[in-house]
Amino acid sequence: MAKTYEQIIKEQRAWFSAVRKTYCPLLNEDIHFTSKGFRHIMYDGLGHARSRKERMYRLGLFPLLIPVIKNAKEIVEYKTKLSNKLGKNIEYWKLRNTVGKQNTEVTVILRKIGTGKIHFYSIWKKKDKHNHNN
Repeated sequence: MAKTYEQIIKEQRAWFSAVRKTYCPLLNEDIHFTSKGFRHIMYDGLGHARSRKERMYRLGLFPLLIPVIKNAKEIVEYKTKLSNKLGKNIEYWKLRNTVGKQNTEVTVILRKIGTGKIHFYSIWKKKDKHNHNN
């Protein structure tokens, strides 16, 4: 029997919490898996709930998350901005790598708020004609 939407979210949240952190050789840092990253999968940057389709799409990429972090060879983009709301500097790293059995090009966004730890923030795969979620 197929898993329900709620079961998939529960399982992926449990996996995400269990991972806790993984080492990124490219940044020479541990990348932490926090509630902030999981929340960003469920809600957009403005706090609006993502569609069920968008959530399932991103949750479905979780098995590729660690391989991208561990195997990325370059930082595709780095940016920093000052958050007026938080009064802190926020750094973002965009990593990309081709991973998985189907050689999927996956992009992972990492984020650091102020002097905090670098944490996973977002994931998506290369746009194609079948995917209009990004």
